[in-house]
Amino acid sequence: MRKYQQLALVLISISCIAILLVYKSENNRLKYVLEVVNIFGRSDTASLIRVDNSSRYRAVPYDFDSPLPVWQRVGSDVYVYSAYWQKNDLEAGGTVVSLAVGLEHAVVNFKCQVQHGGKDVVPGKFYFIRLDSPTGSVATPNGEVSVIYKFLCKVKRDFGHPTEVVFTDSVHAIKRYIPLRVIESKSIPQKMTMTACVDLNNYLELDEEFRKPSAVLQYFLHHQIVGVDDFIVYNSNALDSLTTTTLYNHGIKINLLPYNFPFDLTNKQQNRQMIELDCLMRNFNAARYTFVGAINEYIYPNSRLRSSNQFLKYANKASSDVTQFSITSRTICIDDRKKIFSDNLLYDVESRGEKPFYIYRPQDYNRSGSQEIVKSLSIDGNTLFMHRYVEKCASKSDLYDWSTILNSDFLQYVNEVGKELNKLIFR
Repeated sequence: MRKYQQLALVLISISCIAILLVYKSENNRLKYVLEVVNIFGRSDTASLIRVDNSSRYRAVPYDFDSPLPVWQRVGSDVYVYSAYWQKNDLEAGGTVVSLAVGLEHAVVNFKCQVQHGGKDVVPGKFYFIRLDSPTGSVATPNGEVSVIYKFLCKVKRDFGHPTEVVFTDSVHAIKRYIPLRVIESKSIPQKMTMTACVDLNNYLELDEEFRKPSAVLQYFLHHQIVGVDDFIVYNSNALDSLTTTTLYNHGIKINLLPYNFPFDLTNKQQNRQMIELDCLMRNFNAARYTFVGAINEYIYPNSRLRSSNQFLKYANKASSDVTQFSITSRTICIDDRKKIFSDNLLYDVESRGEKPFYIYRPQDYNRSGSQEIVKSLSIDGNTLFMHRYVEKCASKSDLYDWSTILNSDFLQYVNEVGKELNKLIFR
């Protein structure tokens, strides 16, 4: 009897040790989860957003950077950046839309073909549309004047998804192969609400304050917190590997695209126009809304960009012929002592004449026609606005406090976003 009692005690002891080990393991796992999500910590909202975004971009099977665009020479002083295939809905064939630039004197005369995986080649009919720059023709210091084009290659047959468009210069008869990005005829299952196309083309010309690692991180974290789903970055050389790793660790998905513009970059508006064109084509059937902005341009919605957001409710009900929404923009003077940009309150009234800022609807954009066919609606400043931050304002007298014209709920949301940024970056 005594032996059985001793055996029972041994078994009970072993069971207790096993239970303690399991408890310790589960307790460590719980601590790890709480540390990552930080539910009871000081940055709970931002942490949950990071986890939500991280799982979101892993779940959405959509890459904006494939194939990588790059400026390729197709003729004398003519270059193509990217090309998109759009299949006809009700009949065979389709159209390749290529975004191109050439010097004003360049001869635009090509033959085109659409290739399917190195096998079937279909001859096409070549057209082009010349797109005027918003600022008109601008000569660079060396006298160059460049022109933006849409090259259209229309074919009446197709053999599935094409892989390349082939341009043949009629003068030199040299074939140039441009990889194609296929625009799906139907939306992907999990269409994103809003994406950001980040124009880093003139990154090195920005004030040093906006090129600091903390400022770069602040830009992406800010837009992640307010609800931007994905980022398409033009000029991949602007961000080093350490910065991109930091962004990924925060659950921020970025698509890095090269932008090796072949001519002088003096005409900034023309380069912005090209980036806008590519951004709209790249986002078609992937995102409901998108915008193009520099790294010192921050958008502020009055709540997170999800179904209950006031701007989204209004925009979703707008007619399909509306292609863009104009939002209020201000130029804000920054104070070096303030780490979070939204804490800067003074804006320069004299800078109102700058280029308008738009939120675009890629789905309703006229992809193969002229860019001039657009319809814009203005958005109330208490729904959504954009701040462009600068180190020095043009005027020191005409400065006003923007927070005084904002309703209390909106201002509270802006302050909450700023607090979350401060915890994430400077804690």
